[in-house]
Amino acid sequence: MPTFEIISTLLLVLAGTLFLLRVLSGFLPHFVRTPSVKWRKRVNDAIKAAEKATNKIPVLDFGWKTGSVRRQMILASLKPSDYSNKTYGSKIAVGTQDRQNREEFVNRMVASERAYKRIIYGFFHPYCDAGGGGEKVLWKAVETTLQRDPECVTVIYTGDYETSGEEILSKVSERFGYKIQGSRVVFIFLKTRRYVDPKTWPKLTLLGQALGSVILAVEALYKLSPDVWCETMGYPFTYPIAKWVARIPVITYTHYPIISSDMLDKLVHMRGYHSSIKLRLKSLYWKIFLFLYRGTGTYVDIASTNSTWTQNHIKKIWPVSDSRIIYPPCSTENLVFKEDGSGWSRENQAVIIAQFRPEKRHSLIISSYASALEEQELGKSVSLPKLVFIGSTRTAEDRQYVEELKTLCFEKYAIPKDLVEFKTDCEYNIMKDYLRKSTYGINAMWNEHFGISVVEYAASGLIPLVHASAGPLLDIVVPWDSKMNRQVSDYNDSTRTGFFFKDPSDPDFAKQKSKNYKTLRDIFLQVTTLSDEEKHVISKRTKKCVLSKFSDETFSVKWNRMLEDLPEIDSSHQ
Repeated sequence: MPTFEIISTLLLVLAGTLFLLRVLSGFLPHFVRTPSVKWRKRVNDAIKAAEKATNKIPVLDFGWKTGSVRRQMILASLKPSDYSNKTYGSKIAVGTQDRQNREEFVNRMVASERAYKRIIYGFFHPYCDAGGGGEKVLWKAVETTLQRDPECVTVIYTGDYETSGEEILSKVSERFGYKIQGSRVVFIFLKTRRYVDPKTWPKLTLLGQALGSVILAVEALYKLSPDVWCETMGYPFTYPIAKWVARIPVITYTHYPIISSDMLDKLVHMRGYHSSIKLRLKSLYWKIFLFLYRGTGTYVDIASTNSTWTQNHIKKIWPVSDSRIIYPPCSTENLVFKEDGSGWSRENQAVIIAQFRPEKRHSLIISSYASALEEQELGKSVSLPKLVFIGSTRTAEDRQYVEELKTLCFEKYAIPKDLVEFKTDCEYNIMKDYLRKSTYGINAMWNEHFGISVVEYAASGLIPLVHASAGPLLDIVVPWDSKMNRQVSDYNDSTRTGFFFKDPSDPDFAKQKSKNYKTLRDIFLQVTTLSDEEKHVISKRTKKCVLSKFSDETFSVKWNRMLEDLPEIDSSHQ
């Protein structure tokens, strides 16, 4: 099928689905939240019948109303986590503690009989077990939400069927150190996650995933309707679904816009754009998708973003009245190393912590370093830092990329092997050791929306050498007044927290040329002139900055503030 026909078909299906849900929006909230007639009697009778048998678990099937009954049982339960759909799917098993306290449990099914108000926060994160930075945000938000209100419940909508809720929470504790009260976390497992997998949509991926997320959100709300929709992974087409199907507040945490005017500009300025039908069709497709994406923002009550760069783009795209920055929890408190106070003792070494992928621009770092080495070979009094590349390799392509970098480094540029080291898939403790003993940390990616590795550099006492764009420029390596312990506007030697560079290979280099940033080659040479005292002062200042802005505690404070600012929650279905 030609690409144009595929686009037309997917757009029609997406538009038709959204239109149907919009038409049904007057009926759907009642359907997903109001349980069937005499459901309490059925639950009570099932528990009483099970009491007469040995080791019998009462399991009930309410058909189309299972989701609404599950909701009511969670609101009444002593242990809400028992009402996951992992084991019994579309049926509901009554939890052990609730069976043991049958009368109280059945009474609490009536909202007026409950001595508490319980809010269910639904976190839509289909890949909650992935273990990356996005999942760290999710689980810190869950932990903070549960600590804020001892009665509330969090629901995790996930497609991680191959594991259990208990195993997921155990890994969260191991990976991130977060202690989450599992009894108030309900896992709702979704069967249609494949529809948001990019592999399902090898062509027109954005549009396909948008349609897939609508299907996934409908499944989630059918299985259990929450009181608040918290979307933390970047599926904006779920927002109107949550509004139409459940009529509930929607809050979002956006790591980066799924499409932006920058992407369109970059496409339009590609060589041969005006003579290429394929590129012009792609531009039209992206413009249509951007129009649809803009519409999803009208259904958001509070939009939060992880950085100034993302915030600026979201403000351009979405007409949201309440949009705020909540920096991700970087656990900077746990990265700080105690210095012995005897002065600067770190090795003349720069680390580059980044996944081995081309967009991280390792080749730019190598070529800039080789160019700076030429100055050293000319007899000039420079002592360049050793480079240590640290990163993960997820696929065979990533491993091949590492080999290409080694060829570039040791064969094309003939850099001595004692000056460059590659550490692939190393243990976290080894990485921390490099952070502890190195002097500099490098990030060369263009327009990295945040840059958590730069935060790790700074918290560990390294001096950041970063590309002058997006998160590193606007949020992390910012001018800092050490005495006032706050960010200031003037960047000078007394407020410096690192060094910036640009490169002619940057997609926007022509636009930004007037700012006169140095190249990375020049930065390599500049830092060789720093005294140990200057390094020490910059390191301390940078560390103060990130401890203040990017701690887990700071994230929790701002997340709680967002929950406090939510519209009043409809209690008619409590």
